[in-house]
Amino acid sequence: MDKGIKQVVVLLAHPDIKSSQANKALMDAIKELEEVAVYNLYEMRPEDAFNVDSWSKIISQASAIVFQFPLYWMSAPSLLKKWQDEVFTYLAKTPAVAGKALLVAVTTGSEYSAYRSGGRNNFTIDELLRPYQGSAIHAGMVWQTPVVAYGMGTADAGKNIAEGVNNYKVRIESLVGKNHVGNDW
Repeated sequence: MDKGIKQVVVLLAHPDIKSSQANKALMDAIKELEEVAVYNLYEMRPEDAFNVDSWSKIISQASAIVFQFPLYWMSAPSLLKKWQDEVFTYLAKTPAVAGKALLVAVTTGSEYSAYRSGGRNNFTIDELLRPYQGSAIHAGMVWQTPVVAYGMGTADAGKNIAEGVNNYKVRIESLVGKNHVGNDW
């Protein structure tokens, strides 16, 4: 499970990454960066995916953690929640995560305008991702403005994926010190 010391640890939570267009493109944009380790929770054996000791070592050596997932019913797929319950609950009480950046990268089926007060989904992405921000703050982490690729279920999906890929790669590179532009997104 250990992929060596990496600055950025990405927890990918997609139940079927092989048939994904958006999350696969996001993952492909960063997986070759030598400072990045991508762990797909849905491709890991349960004894590895939820091994607190292994994750403690991996996360202790990282400078940033990324949760990448498609938005399912206004939340993440279930294995990310299980990882949070079984692993992050423990890590949040240790120095392993304190002071480290937490970035959420999410894809949505609906377009940007649907995620507004009065929009079709009634809530902003910031409101829907508030539990992740609260978890970061509680654990002493540094919350990063989320990367969101909107509109995967729209006619503009291809354009939206390309834009999301570019934004994601820039943000990951900034977390490892390449093209550093700060966190004033």
